Amino acid sequence: MPACARPSATTSHAARPGTARLPPAPTPDDEMEALLHLLRELPDGCPEQRRAEGRLVQLIQPHIARAAGSIARAWKVSAQDLEQEGQLATHKAWRRFTPGRAPGRCLYPAYVLRLARQAMERAAAAERSAVHVTRHARRKVARAKRAARSTGVAVSTALRAQGLDEASILSLGEGSISTVSLNHLLEGEDGRDSAANAEARLGLVDTTTAQQAHVAERDAALAALYRLPRLQREVVQALAGFSRGDGLPATERTLAQELRLPVAQVHDLHVRGLARLRKELDALGHGPALPNDTAGKLRRHREAAPRDVRRRPAGPTAQLGLELLRVESRLPSLMGA
Repeated sequence: MPACARPSATTSHAARPGTARLPPAPTPDDEMEALLHLLRELPDGCPEQRRAEGRLVQLIQPHIARAAGSIARAWKVSAQDLEQEGQLATHKAWRRFTPGRAPGRCLYPAYVLRLARQAMERAAAAERSAVHVTRHARRKVARAKRAARSTGVAVSTALRAQGLDEASILSLGEGSISTVSLNHLLEGEDGRDSAANAEARLGLVDTTTAQQAHVAERDAALAALYRLPRLQREVVQALAGFSRGDGLPATERTLAQELRLPVAQVHDLHVRGLARLRKELDALGHGPALPNDTAGKLRRHREAAPRDVRRRPAGPTAQLGLELLRVESRLPSLMGA
């Protein structure tokens, strides 16, 4: 038989009767879809459900690990701790997910990745924050806010009704995010007199209209400042000199080293924070006021300055600023001789 007509081993094996082609291996998306459908059919607590949950966690593990690495590099924290936070947040996420929404494509990794990133961002922010609020304190603040909305009292008053001390109320309530207005100072808090109220009543506090406007503007500025996100507020305060031990404004490079952030990100946070403050203060009417004499007028040409119309001396003597007088020569000229 010629060499060109000799059948190959693959051709002869494929053409061999009684053999079937193996199906392609399932992709991770197909396996996740099958596990999601299986978990919805299995009863809770059975061994098969636990095995399916473990296999689903193994398939999601690479996605969470990549997200944990990127967040850990941005926040300068441990990637392993963030990965554990992401796994805890997404362990039972399959119960709230409906599979089969996109035929031929599994959307579960994107859903899990969003939940994991939210949990890891919260954990990284809590680890880098200098103040840690316990779960018990957060519950008290939530109850105080609900009571304040329903009864119309201040959050600090609701916290005081729960039995918190004054230091905790100052840290968790309105004392840390607002200032006392002049009217509130004159009227007193909850009907109790203080030394500041006595000084105000005795005339030791400036109660003029200009001072009241200044205090209102300061209250609006501080309220707008504490409505900023945490990083923007810290950057704006530090670069302005607030919340610093020495009272001097910090530089962007020093602040970047303290926050463990790039200098460009610190500059961007400062610019965005100031822009948001200006926008909120302009909306409240505390922006810079324009002079009334220039409002609605067209721009006029500047009047020309008066010029010296005297003729300047010309010639080499002009460089010295001298002007020689013209003197008639007494000798007859050669032309007139």
